[in-house]
Amino acid sequence: MEKRLKQIAYLKLLRISEKSKFCDQLEKGPCRSLFHERLVFSFLGYSDRIGRPVSKRQIAEGTGLSPRTVEKTLSTLGSMVIINKQGKWSPVTPDTDWFGLLPDPDGDHWYDTLQYVKLYLPRRGAKIRYEKSVKRFGLNHAAVYSQLISLAGRSSTVFTTETGLSSLLNGINRKTIATVLNDLDHVGLINREIVGNHLRVQLLSLTDEHLLLFRPIPKGEKIAVKQPKHPADPNKYEFKGDNYDQWRKLCQGLMAQSYAEKAIEISVELMESFDCFQEFLIDTKKWHESNRKKGKVTKGNLGGFLVSRYKGKLNKRKEDEAEEKKIQELHDYWDSDKYQAKVEAEEKVAAADPLHKKHFFGVESITSRVCFNPDNAQKNHQEAQRLIDDFQRHIKHQILIMGNDLNESAARNLRLESSNIATKYLRYAITPFNDHYNSDSRATENDFIGTINKILNKFELDEFIWVSKMENANEQPSNKS
Repeated sequence: MEKRLKQIAYLKLLRISEKSKFCDQLEKGPCRSLFHERLVFSFLGYSDRIGRPVSKRQIAEGTGLSPRTVEKTLSTLGSMVIINKQGKWSPVTPDTDWFGLLPDPDGDHWYDTLQYVKLYLPRRGAKIRYEKSVKRFGLNHAAVYSQLISLAGRSSTVFTTETGLSSLLNGINRKTIATVLNDLDHVGLINREIVGNHLRVQLLSLTDEHLLLFRPIPKGEKIAVKQPKHPADPNKYEFKGDNYDQWRKLCQGLMAQSYAEKAIEISVELMESFDCFQEFLIDTKKWHESNRKKGKVTKGNLGGFLVSRYKGKLNKRKEDEAEEKKIQELHDYWDSDKYQAKVEAEEKVAAADPLHKKHFFGVESITSRVCFNPDNAQKNHQEAQRLIDDFQRHIKHQILIMGNDLNESAARNLRLESSNIATKYLRYAITPFNDHYNSDSRATENDFIGTINKILNKFELDEFIWVSKMENANEQPSNKS
């Protein structure tokens, strides 16, 4: 059987794990069945691995889906796939939590690192013949049969259920699975027995007739063997009579001229002097020799190493320039009239709303809404500051009382937060006086104290008793005769 399976074309159908986030990436619709999305993304992954974007028609031919289903599936995949100017499709590189990962992958492309099931592809036009009817042998038949082969491993028997197969195939309907199993049994690909709540499925030997149901592996053309190129002579250089012949002489005998020219080109782009180039070449040579002595490389390639280091140097400079440009654009924006107008508008909104997260609470927040001394602005500010200090002491006293019912750590944290708590209550209290903000009138201090106490009563705290010094000064008897 294994020998005959090697004659059938297959696609690596990527395996979706139980905790997969693949479903979360889909654009629209409830996540009931993922089989078509999984199949199309797997085919695009294979196409990406060989560096060939594909059209909708090629996807349909490669997967066995109808063009209409392919179009609908691509729409559902949404941002997981991209289309180029020629109308051909490629996948994005998937996150590590979309598919199961191989413990020991064989390959560098992301498609080689993911778990998969071999999906043996059905032949176009393949039929299953019953006594009185003919059915198409399609993708669902191939998918169920492929999944059974995967579950069997080196054995030829599988214990499973229709529901289990439906789950592994990402939502192919259980009733469809039952019908497919009946068809596979009819054509002699499997033999089924009911054992309790499970099915015992035996995989039967493949015959030539069975192979006609599947797509054969395409015959490839033998590639002509290319003769290896002789390595370039590092001593053979062509000097061009320009300003860089001196640079070339430094490289002569160490590397092929093609590497030297590329290194010189990047050095010139970096606006380096001859001395800088010479110093970098000497440093690279020392590093290369050190790698050889440590066994990191055997023969090595000094020219390739020099060009690689120069490319890294150039990329670093481009990244730095891009970062500097970004920072400069940000500073230019901060200095622009547009940004300043935005900041002023935000500050105005924050100043007018004491509960705004950017509101700067202080004496000005109170004096802009409450009047303590209409005849002296300086004393008005002093009274506001005194009220803040007295209120903070009042809150600290309340917290000391509450601390008796708390553990030591909670009481300490509450004491540290006492100033913030006091500020919060004051911000609640000045909010109702926004009508007085930026107007000729101000609320009275008695109104303000009354509002503070309403808030404290709401939180079941003792009332705040405060007497203005202005009232005390007004009550002092005059000594004048």
